[in-house]
Amino acid sequence: MQDKKKRYIYIDVLNIFACLCVIFMHCNGIAHIYSDTRAWKESMAVETLAYWAVPVFFMISGATLLGYRDKYTTGVFFKKRILKTVIPFFIWILINLALKVATGKMEMEGGVRGIVNMFTNTTTEHVYWFFIPLFMVYLSLPVVSVLKDYKKLLVYMTAMAFLIYSVYPVTCTLLKIPINGYIQFPAAGGYLLFVLLGYLISTTEMSRKTRLLLYVLGIAGAVIRYGTTLVWSGRSGSLNQTFWGYMNFPSVFLAAAVFVAVKYMPWDKMLASEKAKKITASLAGTGFGVYLMHMIVYRTLQTMTGLSGTSYTWRFCMPFVIYGICVCIVLVLKKIPVLKHIVP
Repeated sequence: MQDKKKRYIYIDVLNIFACLCVIFMHCNGIAHIYSDTRAWKESMAVETLAYWAVPVFFMISGATLLGYRDKYTTGVFFKKRILKTVIPFFIWILINLALKVATGKMEMEGGVRGIVNMFTNTTTEHVYWFFIPLFMVYLSLPVVSVLKDYKKLLVYMTAMAFLIYSVYPVTCTLLKIPINGYIQFPAAGGYLLFVLLGYLISTTEMSRKTRLLLYVLGIAGAVIRYGTTLVWSGRSGSLNQTFWGYMNFPSVFLAAAVFVAVKYMPWDKMLASEKAKKITASLAGTGFGVYLMHMIVYRTLQTMTGLSGTSYTWRFCMPFVIYGICVCIVLVLKKIPVLKHIVP
């Protein structure tokens, strides 16, 4: 019982910090446009250190959902996913559409083509791209979940996905040879690498030596991405993205290291009181709603304050403000009978 309790605490902590890191990345979006300035270098550092957040969200899905068959049927699994993610996703797409059309920031594209494009390519809010691969993961879980007790197979799938999707493409880039699109591993395509990795880490006890190795790899991944981007972009005068991409091996190393580090922290001691655990669980429970609305709050505050992406205050202080406002809004909405369903 104690281990199960500890697991939920570290998953909650990961959820909270990942959500905050996503906001930090968006507030430091100038990292995506190279300039030989201190502001760009600082934003690139934030982008690099916070980059683990998106992969870890998928890892959390693997840790919490791959074993769903032990708790309920596949029918119940899909019902829960539809209520908790799919329906809110559709509603917030429409909310963003209404707000942007009303403020003149976009025009609604009519017809079936426009509707399909709006939901499949998340044109009303581009940060919602995350939900499309997440939904694909959900559709894969009824198959992958059957293998949850076959860890050797899962390790094999994870290793093959890592080699083919994390190592092979960047190797081709460095060697300046074309990437052969036929070199795929369909059994673990897309973001399943992180789903499998999250499940394996969450269900495996690691020695201190193994954990230290992962920490070294995580630090190395961050250094490689930041260092090469800084140096190579400076040489070419434009943003070099050789080691960018969530599937790229520096990102995988960093995400795995953070996941393991948070898992093995003594949360039972650090959050000793029941009140502290409840607050942590409550904050974690707002994560999905915060993600859905944070760009609306982001744009509103940017308009109100007039702060730009180069502002130190915007890049380092406003993420906390945005997160705090979103958490408060979600907590209020959760108490309203109908609206609570859009921030489950």
